[in-house]
Amino acid sequence: MSYLNLPRLTFSGDFISDVSTVNNDTQHYNNATFEPSFQLPGQGATNGWWNPEGGATFGFQNCRVSQVTYANGQVANDPALDNIIGQIIAGADGRNSGKMVDLDPDNQMVSELWGVTFRILNSNNELLLEGKIKPTAFRDLQTRQTNGGKPNGQALGATWTSVLEDVQWGELANQSSFLNELRATTHQNKISINLSGFGYYYAHADGRFSLGRILGSIGPWFENEPELFAPARRLYGVYQNGKVFGASNFIVHENESRLTVDFGGSFPVSDAMGTVDYNSKLFLAVSKVPLGNPPSSQNVLLLDTSLTIIGQVPYMMGAKDWLSTTAGIVDFSNLSKELMATLLTNQLLLVVGNNTNQYLLVAREAINGNVCRADNFVQRIDNGQTVSVNIYAYRYGKPLVNQNITLNMEPPTPDTQASQNTPPISIVYGNNNPQDGLTYSASAITDENGMATITITGNSINSPRHYIDGQIYWIDYDTAASSSADPAMPGPFPMSVTAHLRDEFTIPEKPVWSDISDIMIQFANLYPIMSKFFINFADPQALIAKKEVLQFAFTRDINDPIYMPVTRDLSKNKRLTILKWLENPIIDDVATKPDASTAKSMDTAQIITTTLTEQQQRFKKATEAKNGSMMNFPVLTNLFEF
Repeated sequence: MSYLNLPRLTFSGDFISDVSTVNNDTQHYNNATFEPSFQLPGQGATNGWWNPEGGATFGFQNCRVSQVTYANGQVANDPALDNIIGQIIAGADGRNSGKMVDLDPDNQMVSELWGVTFRILNSNNELLLEGKIKPTAFRDLQTRQTNGGKPNGQALGATWTSVLEDVQWGELANQSSFLNELRATTHQNKISINLSGFGYYYAHADGRFSLGRILGSIGPWFENEPELFAPARRLYGVYQNGKVFGASNFIVHENESRLTVDFGGSFPVSDAMGTVDYNSKLFLAVSKVPLGNPPSSQNVLLLDTSLTIIGQVPYMMGAKDWLSTTAGIVDFSNLSKELMATLLTNQLLLVVGNNTNQYLLVAREAINGNVCRADNFVQRIDNGQTVSVNIYAYRYGKPLVNQNITLNMEPPTPDTQASQNTPPISIVYGNNNPQDGLTYSASAITDENGMATITITGNSINSPRHYIDGQIYWIDYDTAASSSADPAMPGPFPMSVTAHLRDEFTIPEKPVWSDISDIMIQFANLYPIMSKFFINFADPQALIAKKEVLQFAFTRDINDPIYMPVTRDLSKNKRLTILKWLENPIIDDVATKPDASTAKSMDTAQIITTTLTEQQQRFKKATEAKNGSMMNFPVLTNLFEF
């Protein structure tokens, strides 16, 4: 039951996401029309958006353990009860920090974490727990801040769910009762983790540029469950009154007579720091009648005879920092047998109570309790490569067995023609074209765990987007149990597998500079931080001068934070061609400007360490910046580099 199960630890603090924004703009990928101004800060397509020198870095800052809940339901938030309370949440030790990158400029809604290390340390910097977060894309992109994102600039939030792999337990871990319980409970030495980010500053204000707030929780992971989302029931906000609840995960623990609801990614907040913006008594209830209300600003009043109250959400009862302390997770324990029996097959509701016999409907469970979600729903595919995607189907939290899941590719989207006077200056090509770019399972049947596995194979395509490698595809899926998606289901792309199919590319027998120059010039254009602090990718002489460090980076495992390219968007054959050229660099373009004389002689480790130090100094300066102006960008293009 993932991070919603017990024992569970919650933490909160800040995250840094120093994303690059030059590559957010599709037309910036056209080498032929690229202009130097695209690497400068600016508004929209006029320049390089709000952080052109970003390094794609993701990390934890000022995060500490706030609370633990043991397997018996007992809660501890005092270090005198468990010394894990108040300990530090940190990233990698002495290594490059993790990365956060988009799938593609045409799909910036599934930003992924790569190479992120999660550690818990005590005040003496001694290790208690460490694990590597399996790469995961955010989900449940939804409005969080009711102030419209002022002054930080971004009102949206999103959630990453994953597992910690390669878990290591520090020598002092056995001093924590919680860690002992977690270690004994979880399966395969994996730990479930959930991160809810919001309040991101892309505006230079409050000294928090490139910082956001993060709520996190870890708990046991069990075999035969998904790794990248919680196998939970879903509660959807339907009352749009300016303080909208988003989608929330919840689990009914039948054997423990307990209900656990996660409001960490859905509770409305009034500012970027997570101040709860609600002042009404909220109750969880079970509906006695089926409800299918779509999102609306109209009041939907339910008679008290049509529902059964479970209990009050305690956000008004505790400390002011309730959301940060609990990560928004609420447990209702010792529920009666009668209530549990009703909850197992009826919709959960979130309602506002008053002094009458009526309740205002705020959120409701999915229609018929249906949930269908793909686990590894973001894919990067080369020509001829076949990948597997696991899709799970549940009804009221139970696996839907022998259910048919059908898949359909979305239709092609049109091109946008270039304009002489206004952006775009280049043609912006559509997606899902050609339709035969992917071969995929048309349907699949779920097993005893409610899981169906589909396969997707990449076929040869001939640069349908011309100056951007490959193509983006969306394949929608659904179950026979639900004829259509729930009207309250949040977007975007809630029931789609999205794939970046890379162009076919043949490795030359003896590659020369012109075979890779377009690729490297595009890197230089899209990532000015590299040319300013490390190397000019557009200059073959500069590449030769530092070929050892490049060979090191281009041969890392894709999960390594040092892996090149940072965006993970390069096909295997193109990457191997670059490596082959570096092994025997031949420059066939005599017009290239050499500047190898300026390159310093450093070994691989020294260059990487120096580059990391320069980036950290940049980040420190950026987060100390004050009194900047908030840039006015479209709201759906600026969350965490999507």
